[in-house]
Amino acid sequence: MHNCRRYLPEYCYTDASKRCLTCTKKLTQTRSTARNIVNEVNIPTARGTESFDSFVVTNSGVIQAFVEDYRRQYGSVRVHVRVDAVFTREMESGIQRIPAFFTSTMQDVDSTQQMDLQRVAADLSAQADQSNSRGSGFVLEYITKFVLCITQYRPLHGSTYIPTPQWLAKKKCVVNVKNFDSKCFVWSVLAALHPGAHDPNRLYNYKPYENSLDISGLTFPLAVKDVPKFEKQNPTISVNVLCRGDEGGFVPLHVSKERDRPHHVNLFLIEGEDENKHYVWLKNLSRLVRGRINGHCAAFVCNHCLHPFRNKDTLDRHIPHCQRHAPQDVKYPNPENPKECTLEFHNKAARFRLPFYLVCDFESFLTPDEDVDAVKATNIIDEHTVCGFACHRVSQYAEYQTEPLVYSGPGVMDKFYDHIMRESEVISAILANDRDMTALTATQ
Repeated sequence: MHNCRRYLPEYCYTDASKRCLTCTKKLTQTRSTARNIVNEVNIPTARGTESFDSFVVTNSGVIQAFVEDYRRQYGSVRVHVRVDAVFTREMESGIQRIPAFFTSTMQDVDSTQQMDLQRVAADLSAQADQSNSRGSGFVLEYITKFVLCITQYRPLHGSTYIPTPQWLAKKKCVVNVKNFDSKCFVWSVLAALHPGAHDPNRLYNYKPYENSLDISGLTFPLAVKDVPKFEKQNPTISVNVLCRGDEGGFVPLHVSKERDRPHHVNLFLIEGEDENKHYVWLKNLSRLVRGRINGHCAAFVCNHCLHPFRNKDTLDRHIPHCQRHAPQDVKYPNPENPKECTLEFHNKAARFRLPFYLVCDFESFLTPDEDVDAVKATNIIDEHTVCGFACHRVSQYAEYQTEPLVYSGPGVMDKFYDHIMRESEVISAILANDRDMTALTATQ
């Protein structure tokens, strides 16, 4: 029997807690953003924590339970931990306490892999050791806050067969292999390397070549971020991956850094109604972006910016300059919308010069703040103390130009305020003195 007064099996409790998982969940504080995209779970803490390892071990059941709840709700999630702690060290004047803040690396959690809590504890401990590597001598006293940050995560990877969308099928630029497993990436690459002479969408065309690719250590369906791993294991193949943008057009998800390999493959990632994704072989990039050029001739398309060129020489001159930048999709304004394609100047008041303005500069030094609250997430360490200022009146009229005022001493802000108010009175008096306009010349 434990403190929650329930007679339950031992697996319902954490290793060291005297409350069951249900009671512990009731004590945790959770908050979410709009549409529950980001969720934060505040795990209860207590004084007496010896290390990050011991805290993670003690609360492992609660942490895994929360992560699994969100995983079941969203399918896959991305998790990291944010920790606030208090560190102490002994000084001649007594015990000194300082707050410290740490964040673990991201982890992807889905039905095939759980959250690695040992990795979390090792990451937090390594950050603490690194901060003490300079000989500061601080040691962990207790953890003030331990927050699980759980984000909805929709990994970009392929899946089983998805019919080609009608808008893409009309372009006749892709080969969609009808696979019944999660290796649509492999079949699409093989379709590019060994094009089927008859009915290229049928899987039997590529079965004989399945073992020609090195896919050891890769997890399928293959995520876009793992495409470089495939390229590393297959040194004769380079792969680019595109998808359709949210506002139309096309977006490069992955552009290979490998140049001049014997075989280059363009893949397109399509999305089904249930948000599943599927790789298809993009056999004709020119047909995909045909709407961007006039005429019916084939175009030479840049894999980085997807801009079509009429001849290969122009593309070859363009590529060295385009490769310097990250992959992008060039989007042009709509020529039929004047507000979108016409650049106009609206801030007409900015065309006139100001007759007067003040240019000010402050000097300050840092003063340590001794009032540190170990409970707050953010604390002021140093405070800027103003020790002087300079103020210069700038005017297009030379007769009203003055030398800058430079002051350093006690009561800096009081002195600055008095000077600004005095300048305001002087400038207001000058502007209130109306004069007749100088007569215009014949040319004017």
